[in-house]
Amino acid sequence: MATDTPGRAATSPMAPHRIYADFLAPDEQAALLALALASEGAFEASRLRGGKVDPQVRRSRSLRGLAPMDGVLRRRVRARLPSLVADLRVSSFVPSRIELEMVVHGDGDHFSRHIDTAVGAGDDPPKGDRVISGVYYFHREPKGFEGGELRLHAFGVADAGFVDIEPRPNILVAFPSFAPHEVLPVRQPSPDFAGSRFAVNCWIYRERSTDAV
Repeated sequence: MATDTPGRAATSPMAPHRIYADFLAPDEQAALLALALASEGAFEASRLRGGKVDPQVRRSRSLRGLAPMDGVLRRRVRARLPSLVADLRVSSFVPSRIELEMVVHGDGDHFSRHIDTAVGAGDDPPKGDRVISGVYYFHREPKGFEGGELRLHAFGVADAGFVDIEPRPNILVAFPSFAPHEVLPVRQPSPDFAGSRFAVNCWIYRERSTDAV
């Protein structure tokens, strides 16, 4: 079972996070990997919020069309919603949408420290607010890469402490979308696409209030 790897001792509070093992059934996990491998040519450079491509900040490739696995993933996430809200200690809310994105990381790919919530009034106003973020990991066995840990940072200044979570297959890592986090660089000796680090990013939204403040 995947576990946290302690990093620098936190001098500020860490955001709650949970690791859910065996998130998909074995046949579903195999089908998702088959979809990823069959879609190699459809992956595009990953974008930041607002559509910008900046490999200095985020370097990977992503895919938005996940049929026929899209429905399976959404059902699994919805079924987990009550425990996600309780485990992450977020206020109860009615989800307005679930956003999914498959991402592949090869040698040198990474995503610098960031948060998943909008910080400006112009950030995706029609979509609502991201409340819960999740990352589902899957890859070929034996693993063809090293690194690529999810680093969750303590709140506060950049060196306030962190914990690293290894991207082990068939786990979902969930945390509040306002938690600072990053993807550490991946090391992949072979350029073989099938040996890459695969994940599905998931964001659960609530409707954004239009009431005057």
